[in-house]
Amino acid sequence: MTPARNNWIVGVQGRQAFVDESQSRSARDPNTYLLAAAVCNQTSVPAVRAEIDALRVSGARKLHWRDEDRKRRRKIAESIAGMPLVHVVVVRDGQPDEKPERRRRHCMERLLYELDSLDVDTVTFESRGPKDDKRDRDMLDALRSKKMIPPALRIEHAIGLHEPMLWIADAICGAVVQFRTGDPTYLETIRAQADLRMLAIE
Repeated sequence: MTPARNNWIVGVQGRQAFVDESQSRSARDPNTYLLAAAVCNQTSVPAVRAEIDALRVSGARKLHWRDEDRKRRRKIAESIAGMPLVHVVVVRDGQPDEKPERRRRHCMERLLYELDSLDVDTVTFESRGPKDDKRDRDMLDALRSKKMIPPALRIEHAIGLHEPMLWIADAICGAVVQFRTGDPTYLETIRAQADLRMLAIE
């Protein structure tokens, strides 16, 4: 299989990122929050979306890493590794008394900076509901006002059930959580072919 990074079109303007969140396992990896982004050239989105959608099992409404067994997770990881994507993961090891929303803001600040450096112009987050989605937009406005993020970068929200591209970010989150809690199999499968950049922040 051709490495996915070789299918990444260098210098192309118009990239989209699809972002999901996760908290790690509280017993083995406490106070950890992460955001994962799957970055794709806009021209490749329809084909990648169809490919990930085809991995759904019959009768399932979506692909959800948490619901898959080991065999299926291996298949999903191998498929994602061959897609024309770049993955960016930001991980925060927070303090015990730090609220998840504060951890998200720290991760979001770094993630948007990294995505801008990859010439991403649209970032789609999985919707968490109107109130939380507004928090994301307010965060973007604050970063713009500080000139940390250019005005051209915009965010939107989509329901995970309706956007298969978000299922990829969900799988990356799952693979990273398992890596951090002792099972590197899936993340190593993806890293062997794909461009995956994992950043730890304080």
